[in-house]
Amino acid sequence: MHYIVIMEIMGRGPVQLIREMPYYFYIFGKFAGYRLFHRKSPLYGSADIINVCNLHCTHCYWWLNRKENEELTLQQWQKVIDEKFKKKHVFIITLVGGEPTMRPDVIDLFVKQFPKRICIVTNGTLPLKKIKNLYFYWISIDGTTEVHDKIRGTGSWDKTRKNILDYVNNNGAKAWKDIWITMTINSQNYKTVKDVIEEWHDHANKIGFQFHTPFMKNDPLWLPFGPERTKVVDDIITMRSKFDDDYIINPDSQLELMKKNWGGKGTTPIDCPTWAIISVDHMGMEKKPCCIGSAENSSMKPICEECGLGCYSVLVGYGMKG
Repeated sequence: MHYIVIMEIMGRGPVQLIREMPYYFYIFGKFAGYRLFHRKSPLYGSADIINVCNLHCTHCYWWLNRKENEELTLQQWQKVIDEKFKKKHVFIITLVGGEPTMRPDVIDLFVKQFPKRICIVTNGTLPLKKIKNLYFYWISIDGTTEVHDKIRGTGSWDKTRKNILDYVNNNGAKAWKDIWITMTINSQNYKTVKDVIEEWHDHANKIGFQFHTPFMKNDPLWLPFGPERTKVVDDIITMRSKFDDDYIINPDSQLELMKKNWGGKGTTPIDCPTWAIISVDHMGMEKKPCCIGSAENSSMKPICEECGLGCYSVLVGYGMKG
């Protein structure tokens, strides 16, 4: 029964389950290999498919290490798909940027080869295209109108809200299931978490939270470990019980980790299972030490002991370590 519930959450019907059965053997085999033999094989993938963004958000790690490079062609991305993702049998792949919706050709390439297994992380300020067999859109919301615009630029909240509502209203009765909200909590927006949860419940399928991860000490956007951060986490846990539809996707085990250092020491991951997600930049090079790192050793590195990333902490919450 628990297995069926998980697959329903993942938006899969019986036909899709049967079609994907070989992938489940791989993914469950990887979990078993880790549990029984501590064998580490990537479960998921992440790809920065573009080196351009239409916004310059104050908290964004991407701009810190951005290089003026050309971008890959479709043929080059196909090689990355074959050598990095298919060869290692990853299940879900997240497309990031920059702003990934500005490379619809690359999105189509990924979605056709990984149906119902591609998520797109987007700021939502550009119209959202209905894409057959897309898993979902991860749309960034960083507070109520004023706070969001302070972080992402004047007018960005209105644009994103309009595009979400247009998508939901113009693409059929189940279109809302394609919309997932992601909020990165920082020192500027942590007091708006409850408002964001309430605001988007009627328009989105899920909402997930993570905390801002600094790349330098004394980053003013980092919300330090302590009473205020703990209260934010406790409020999210309390609000999870308010909704009976798994609207807030963060499990309690993950949220509890966010109250303290769970991942590493300095810029070195220790307990963080960075191996579980294979991440490539816009040139197809593997990023280190994790999905917000860089392929270049000289680039700035995230501070692991102050990490707030959701994609790794959820695995630690389920007992997977580095």
